[in-house]
Amino acid sequence: MAKDAFDLVIGLGVSGRSVIRYLADQGMPVRALDTRDAPAGLDELREQHPKLKIHTGGFKASWMKRAQRLIVSPGVAVSTPAIAEQIAEGKEVIGDIELFARAASRPLVGITGSNAKSTVVTLLGEVARACDAKPGVGGNLGVPALDLLREEAELYVLELSSFQLETTYSLNAQVASILNLSQDHL
Repeated sequence: MAKDAFDLVIGLGVSGRSVIRYLADQGMPVRALDTRDAPAGLDELREQHPKLKIHTGGFKASWMKRAQRLIVSPGVAVSTPAIAEQIAEGKEVIGDIELFARAASRPLVGITGSNAKSTVVTLLGEVARACDAKPGVGGNLGVPALDLLREEAELYVLELSSFQLETTYSLNAQVASILNLSQDHL
């Protein structure tokens, strides 16, 4: 990594904040931005990461261009012109689930679809516990996937939204299911 290189986290919602925690734990240089002027949890984020450079109220073109890669939260469309421009220039654009996939060393069950994801993920977590396994259960439901890496899980059961999967390339789930696919999720 170049001396002044950094990852740029776009979106400071639950998954964006988990990406920042994960990258900070890894000792990786990171900056963050959110298009909202005052995203929820901003003061707490600044308190937890006082050296983190944060921009709010829109995209910061100089950061977008200088970042080694963009890590985009599921609520931010990769078709947004500022992000699409970086993709066109060959910059890596990924999400929290791709970071998780690159780091996870335990079996993974991934559940996606239009509805019933949360129910199936919750039930699979309970089945794993009933079999004396230690599952890490989360993703789009409850605990962000990257935060699950802090636990001593024997397997992961993740709810995955279509937005999370849009920026995921190497998930390699041992079990995957698509539930109740409807027109609005095609």
